[in-house]
Amino acid sequence: MIKKRELLKKLACAGLTACMLFTMIGCGSGSSDSAPADTTAQKEEAPAEKTDEAPAEEAASEAAPAEETSKEPITFDIAVNKHTHSMCEDFNEQLAFQMAEEATGVHINWIMVPAGSTEKVNAMLTADLPDAFLGLISESQIASSMDSFLDISGMLEQYCPHVLADYATIDGGLDLVTWSDGSVRALMTGVETSYQDESPANLFINKVWLDQLGLEMPTTMDELHDVLIAFRDNDMNGNGDTTDEIPLKTSEANWAAKIINLANSWGIAGYDSGVSSHYFMVKNGVATPTLDTPAFREYLEYMHMLVEEGLMDVESFTETNDQFFAKLKSGVCGVALCFSPYAMMPEEVASQYEPIVKLDVDGYDYVKTGHKNQLIANKSGFAITSACENPERLLEWWDYLSSDRKIKFTMRYGEEGGFWYEGDDGKIYQKTPEGLAEDFTVDNYKYTNGQMGNGTLILKDEVEIITKEDSYSIWFKTNTTEQVWDMMQDEYPPTRLVDSAKLEERTFMETDLFAYIQNFTATSILNGVDDASWDGFLAQLKTLQYYDWIQWYQDYIDGKF
Repeated sequence: MIKKRELLKKLACAGLTACMLFTMIGCGSGSSDSAPADTTAQKEEAPAEKTDEAPAEEAASEAAPAEETSKEPITFDIAVNKHTHSMCEDFNEQLAFQMAEEATGVHINWIMVPAGSTEKVNAMLTADLPDAFLGLISESQIASSMDSFLDISGMLEQYCPHVLADYATIDGGLDLVTWSDGSVRALMTGVETSYQDESPANLFINKVWLDQLGLEMPTTMDELHDVLIAFRDNDMNGNGDTTDEIPLKTSEANWAAKIINLANSWGIAGYDSGVSSHYFMVKNGVATPTLDTPAFREYLEYMHMLVEEGLMDVESFTETNDQFFAKLKSGVCGVALCFSPYAMMPEEVASQYEPIVKLDVDGYDYVKTGHKNQLIANKSGFAITSACENPERLLEWWDYLSSDRKIKFTMRYGEEGGFWYEGDDGKIYQKTPEGLAEDFTVDNYKYTNGQMGNGTLILKDEVEIITKEDSYSIWFKTNTTEQVWDMMQDEYPPTRLVDSAKLEERTFMETDLFAYIQNFTATSILNGVDDASWDGFLAQLKTLQYYDWIQWYQDYIDGKF
């Protein structure tokens, strides 16, 4: 493996060369319509320099002085989201930021904020602004505190040419991060799209248990009911206790395990795994209610039947995410709703599960929750604040990190050869890192050595290739998505920034409405639903502005704001 310092020199030189070429082309043409540059994702095809040949090493050595900048060193404070899986104490230990500092002279003082520290972020917004935020700020926070964030729209052509070139390849382009007043207050981070993530919530069944009972994979909700009964009535884990199996496991604490996703069998689907995205569906350009339908009531009645017969874990509504994980890892779950077994369970447990592709219900067309070709990049990922006194240098630093494909992957995952590598065909491939252990998983590796979703934008065509041999767990999830992809809905709300007044209008309606819907759903599943409670539910939907909320989305779809 190449020594870290040597790799840093090679990648830094490549990045600077890209920056220099881009600048010369722009100056020579006298036009702002620059040629597309490299980006940051998971699938790229441009050939890259080889690092195992002597001529390449000599060239890198000769070019090494070019990595140093003639500009004065400067330090910026950046508040950054530190993921729970990260074991890194100082992000300046990450290779990409060492490269960027040598190339641009920009040093970062990282203010590491643990995930979920909303109060700390709010305090920064009101009294102690850093120079920038990375992965911490939402679109709504920018909308409500617009003056706290710098309008960088007039600086991008000069200081972020590679970023602009990337945006030019995306449907919507720079408009995706442009507010109604024409300002740009943040730049995107993460990947443009991620195929494996397009189906976020999936049912997985313990195939070992199924085979022990001589049962076939269920294809309908009625067949699933029969399988769950068999899991309940037999000592499937063989520990002598016939009461500790959990036939069906969901969890309201986990983003990809919410029970509403099971409404797919009744034709109710969301554009993501979140609960509220299932409250309406876009059909032929019309925001169509789903909660006032016979389909939703029948879904509630079926789920209540499972609870009444002891086929579903009732703690799913009250448990924590850690408790959910513990149950999955213990090997007592027959059917689990989650992102992927390999993201939630030890490999020896996860390997027992296979996806349930589809569960039909008579009279309904199955629709899978998900979003085809969804833009998943964080549109508020990197935001420079009004406290920054030299935003031009900070933008140059960000553009350097966006200037070369290998630099982008280094920022996302860490050093080449760990979680990713470039093949002989010039394409980027994903692999399983060495040195993983029970207390240092693949997620620990990625978040410790790289920035993952906080990295510079990786375009759809750059996304790395995932093979079964190199990364089975990721391949498994990608293969699951492939099996259900055609069953996802094809229409979704648009992707567009909304000003604070319109966001507040929607949020005002959502607060009480969502709380009521979620409470009614849980109560109906646990205790049952009858005509009286159903009629009361329909009346409350009107009172709590459910139809006004849907009209908000209709106006959004129609481009009225």
